[in-house]
Amino acid sequence: MKRILGIDWGEKKMGVSVSDLLHITASGVGVFYGDKEEKMKKIGELIKKYDVEKIVLGLPISLSGKIENQGKMTLEIKDEIEERFKIKIELIDERFTSKISKDKFSYEKKKGLKIKQKKIEDDVSSAIIILNSYLSRLR
Repeated sequence: MKRILGIDWGEKKMGVSVSDLLHITASGVGVFYGDKEEKMKKIGELIKKYDVEKIVLGLPISLSGKIENQGKMTLEIKDEIEERFKIKIELIDERFTSKISKDKFSYEKKKGLKIKQKKIEDDVSSAIIILNSYLSRLR
C-alpha cells in the first residue's frame, strides 16, 4: 500500500503531512517555504520519498461557502500538481483547520516556543488535520 500526502498550501509556505501505510493516521512532515516552483519541486521529492499514491489538499472556502481568491488559487495549484506529477488530488474543506490547530496545540503547550516556531507547528498541524479528516472518511 502507498501513502497519502496532506498539504496546507499557502502563498509563502506549505504545511505537509503524510499517512501511515495503512491509511489510519497522519504525521507531520514539515513546513516548506518558497515560491510556487520551489514548493512544486518539494512536492515531487516528497511523492518519491514517501511513495505517495494520492494528495489531499486543503481548499480554503469562505464561511459563507464561497470559493474566493485563495480558493481559486488553490484550484489552479491542484490542476498544476495533477498535471505535473500525474497524481490524483482530493480537496478537503479547510475552513476550520487553523482554529482547530490553534485550539489543539494550546498556548500552554507552546509557552516555551518562539512565535515563529508556533506558526510552523500550526501549519504542520493544519496539514495533519486536513489529512486525518480525509482518512477518517475512508474508514
